[in-house]
Amino acid sequence: MIFENFDFYALEDPEFKEDSVREELVLPIIKALGYQVSGDSRVVRSRSLVHPYVALGSQKRKVSIVPDYLFLSDGKPYWVLDAKSPSEEITKSKHVEQAYSYAIHPEVRAELYALCNGKEFTLYSVKHFDPILSFKLDAIDTYWESINRILNPKIKGHPDLINFNPDYGLHLRMLGAKEGFSHMAFAVNTNHMIKVEDGLYTTATIISAEEDYLMSIDFGEKEFSKLLKIIPEAQASVLSESLKRQPYKIHLDNGEEFRFGVESELTKDIFHNPQESYLPFKVIDFFPYSDFTNEQEQP
Repeated sequence: MIFENFDFYALEDPEFKEDSVREELVLPIIKALGYQVSGDSRVVRSRSLVHPYVALGSQKRKVSIVPDYLFLSDGKPYWVLDAKSPSEEITKSKHVEQAYSYAIHPEVRAELYALCNGKEFTLYSVKHFDPILSFKLDAIDTYWESINRILNPKIKGHPDLINFNPDYGLHLRMLGAKEGFSHMAFAVNTNHMIKVEDGLYTTATIISAEEDYLMSIDFGEKEFSKLLKIIPEAQASVLSESLKRQPYKIHLDNGEEFRFGVESELTKDIFHNPQESYLPFKVIDFFPYSDFTNEQEQP
């Protein structure tokens, strides 16, 4: 047992603060997971960022914390852990947003981030909104098999953490964006569209920020009609016919893509599936494609 000799009633003492959580509770976990101070699988304490900002749409937000621990696996950042005092909330709080901002920063790019206040341990994936693991610390032995399988650098593995682009809407929500957050994209490229149900269509595109994110875009009949008018006639005809019958989806081959501009806003409800959580954008308007980047590169 990791904490066989620790009295958890000590957490009620107002003098048992964040430094005590690190020394008495976090350190034994780190040692049990097999991390060292050197080598390819090591722990780095309080690694500062050279450029402590992340993008929030067209704005920049300062990363205001440096987590206590950054864990490397095969020499690359794998997860971060921030210790808090027992009185601090570590779910649905600003601390979650702050740890996420650090984990997804271009200088870090960790898959996972965790918080521990001595009473609880909460582990998040950058691809999920809710924790992938959360438990009372005095019950850690019950959860140790899962913790060790996910976080031990030699045997890490989790069926939910697969190699695909994280969701852009969820990314913005984790940085503090609210329902109705506006997003303007002048050059959208996508090779697929789906009719989800009567009056609801969806597609997705890659958005580059700190890394490449997948942006889900939902729209209704009115917006679909507008889209058909601004894409090439041949594509519009194929798209319209494909979404009238089973399987109500189209996937363009040979590198061909639908290209358009879109004004959209962040929706409210987060959707979940076994691989990820995602938060779609709702289309306000479609307009013709404008690739300003390519225009600037032309002489």
